[in-house]
Amino acid sequence: MNTPLQITSMLATLALLAQPVAAWDGFGHMVVASVAYRSLDAKTRKRVDELLARNPYFKDKWPALIPAGTPDDDRPRLIFMLAATWPDAIKRDNDYHDDGSNNGNIPDGPEVLRNTGYDDFNRHKYWHFVDKPFSQDGTDVSSMKVPEPNADTQIVAFRDVLKSNSSDDRKSYDLVWLLHLLGDVHQPLHCVTRVSADHPR
Repeated sequence: MNTPLQITSMLATLALLAQPVAAWDGFGHMVVASVAYRSLDAKTRKRVDELLARNPYFKDKWPALIPAGTPDDDRPRLIFMLAATWPDAIKRDNDYHDDGSNNGNIPDGPEVLRNTGYDDFNRHKYWHFVDKPFSQDGTDVSSMKVPEPNADTQIVAFRDVLKSNSSDDRKSYDLVWLLHLLGDVHQPLHCVTRVSADHPR
């Protein structure tokens, strides 16, 4: 039989064990990148390291984030992990700007398909997700078009560039985006958008 003391004790224990839910954020992207880097063969790692050295954050920003005393052998993997966060980092960098409408989240401007390398200072926020509509109140979503470009279209585009004869600058740019988007598409909130009678868009 449950007494008030037992119930209170159980609730107190549950409250103490409760942990805040951590967002995917940079940590999740770095975990995905770490696993990916460890699966690369030596030749591919060398090539990836060369490409990442072209990123504007390579010389100053990323090295400052590597803990002091990190063995030299671990530094390339940590740079790779940090590179996976670059497309989010530029959202806070004043050298970059939003393109598209709705605070840069809707791909409707002339720059949406621009993919030229690090001379592109657009944030391309709409590349981070693919809004596949769903409804819980019966709102018809069958005719709703998923905005493009989006994470799905860009993953294909970036992979194609990495396989091509494009410049190393462009390959470097596409590599960091690809690393990031592969983490993004594994998050439920980057893959759907809820539509309702009250919120038809």
